[in-house]
Amino acid sequence: MSFDSDWASARSAATAKTSMRLNASDDGSGNRGLGRGLKVTSSILNERAGKADTVRDDFMKADNSTMKETGQVGPSLKGFESASAFSTFTDRWKDQMKHVDALLKDDVSGALRSSAQSYMARERKEKDRHSSEGKDPK
Repeated sequence: MSFDSDWASARSAATAKTSMRLNASDDGSGNRGLGRGLKVTSSILNERAGKADTVRDDFMKADNSTMKETGQVGPSLKGFESASAFSTFTDRWKDQMKHVDALLKDDVSGALRSSAQSYMARERKEKDRHSSEGKDPK
């Protein structure tokens, strides 16, 4: 057998096993693939966005507390060679905190809210479609 046919055979077998494992994932109840499915609604997404906002607020409070305490160290290093390194550290810390704050705000909370709005529009569309199907056209 050639390398190409060996590779194709091995790849095919691995793909089949992976696919079967994903189709039969364990939901924790012992039912492999037979358990409750994932149910996502706009209200669930909005709830998760609110929780992400809480995490963001707590994170920023911790950062503010840290920077307050760290700010007290900086002036005491005046005249030491490490003063510039400490200043560099605090500048980088601030930049990184701004980055993490933006990620939590936009990429987590914002994305969840955007998805919630899409779900809500789809839910309305489905509701309208179902209610119009039940009407008697005269």
